[in-house]
Amino acid sequence: MSVLRDVVTSPERRAEYLADGRWDDTHLSGRLSAAAAEHPDKAAVVDLEGNRVHTFAQLDADASKVAGILRQAGFQRGNVATVQLPNWYETVAIDLGILRAGGVLNPVLPVYRYRELEHVMNTGGVTVLFAPDMYRGFDHAALAVRLRQDVGSLDHTVVVPDPTADPGGFRRWLDGTSAVGGADDLEAGDVSELIFTSGTEAAPKAVMHTEQTANFSMRAAASSLGLTESDVVWMPSPIGHSTGFNYGVRMSVYHGLTLVLQDRWDPGVAGRLIEAHQCSYSLAATTFASDLVAQAAADGSDLSSLRLFGSGGATVPPEVVVSAGQVGVDVLRLYGSTEVLVATWNPPGSPAHKRHNTDGCVVDGVEVMVVGDDGEAAIGIEGEILVRGPNTCVGFFDDPARVASTFGADGWVRSGDLGVLDADGYLTVVGRKKEIIIRGGLNIAPREIEEMLLQLPAVEQVAVVGLPDDRLGEIACACVVTPDDHLTLDALVSHMKSLGAAAYKLPERFVRIDSLPMTLTGKVQKFELVRSIVDAQGSS
Repeated sequence: MSVLRDVVTSPERRAEYLADGRWDDTHLSGRLSAAAAEHPDKAAVVDLEGNRVHTFAQLDADASKVAGILRQAGFQRGNVATVQLPNWYETVAIDLGILRAGGVLNPVLPVYRYRELEHVMNTGGVTVLFAPDMYRGFDHAALAVRLRQDVGSLDHTVVVPDPTADPGGFRRWLDGTSAVGGADDLEAGDVSELIFTSGTEAAPKAVMHTEQTANFSMRAAASSLGLTESDVVWMPSPIGHSTGFNYGVRMSVYHGLTLVLQDRWDPGVAGRLIEAHQCSYSLAATTFASDLVAQAAADGSDLSSLRLFGSGGATVPPEVVVSAGQVGVDVLRLYGSTEVLVATWNPPGSPAHKRHNTDGCVVDGVEVMVVGDDGEAAIGIEGEILVRGPNTCVGFFDDPARVASTFGADGWVRSGDLGVLDADGYLTVVGRKKEIIIRGGLNIAPREIEEMLLQLPAVEQVAVVGLPDDRLGEIACACVVTPDDHLTLDALVSHMKSLGAAAYKLPERFVRIDSLPMTLTGKVQKFELVRSIVDAQGSS
């Protein structure tokens, strides 16, 4: 079995980061113990729509029990454990127990099924799987049995009962053994997270992070945002992915903050949780922000405590930032990825026009550069976004070709994203390099068109994709979610013309859709749109 290890950090960069303190020997397991010692009775995790609270002392003890059970079962330092569980307290305790046992945490989304799980687990050489029993009508326990047969490395499966159906089930499992403890050989430089990208590309990447890369990012975010020990984290994003785990679970545990989990998305529930627990920080996709703002405008929820709402991963229209401010929520646009976590973020003190129209300035201790087609750094010119710093992952597992194409010897990570860096150091993301539509030799950035079309009241959501064309190579197609049955391509084109768009950027097809295919982290799966349109053309 291949060993997960840092395959991209040069000895010189490692020495630099250690010397200046951007990397240290901090491990999340130690931060949990410190929080439990300092304020044992402080609420650590609130879940089940606010109906259940566990303290830091309880969380610390339960993580130790999970670690002890794993070690007793033969789980070794560097082994990989997959956790496919909802936003429950149990998930947090298990995640932290895996890390305390010296393992590598592989969080996955509850919506994954056999195809995705079999790929993830065989690729990662997973030895333990934690899964729910029945969840949202799906029999995960039966799927776990099938995976036990088809994943050669899988030694153990643990089925975690739904706490609403069996409140004592997890506790019985924990208390069924006297094993308590963890690994004596925890190293912050070891790979501790294996997170697969969430599906905007057909072939996901297996991204490796260490405690050093992830914990640096928690310190940098807190510094950039001005987090204090009184802040409360609200996390509606799935903790089975990088956003929810790192900027929810890890952020709260690292800084000793209360974590309020929301499992099923309901903006009404969200408003009640934020108001009741005075939640002040979150990181979630644009959809969460839009729904929450609309709900607050309708029912008058007091969301004024939510002073730090980071949002990225998909287009964040300026109108969302403005409307959120009107109900007391400060939406702070950001840019990040599974590979680099968060690289730019609008701090609370950013000027309004920057918060509305850009994806923020570089977080403390990180470098961002935009390079043009000539490979040279550019200001005010569209180009590929490169990131370098102690926040970046330490490579892709068992994927040397993509490692070579993504990571430079000088430490810069090629993102494949296109952006513009202004003279003030603020970044604006304009699209994906792979999404660029090349029409008759001219490049079209879909995101630019999307932002113009979103200004139309009839356009609720939009994704612009490139469709094959015999003469031009590709043409732009606007896939629009709209309640207006009379909306036409001519109306879209006329609107863009009124904004001064060049003729070659105008969409040449319009497809009305019921919803955009998205990952649970809010990223549009454009390849699915293209596939469905092309398939429909072929069958007509």
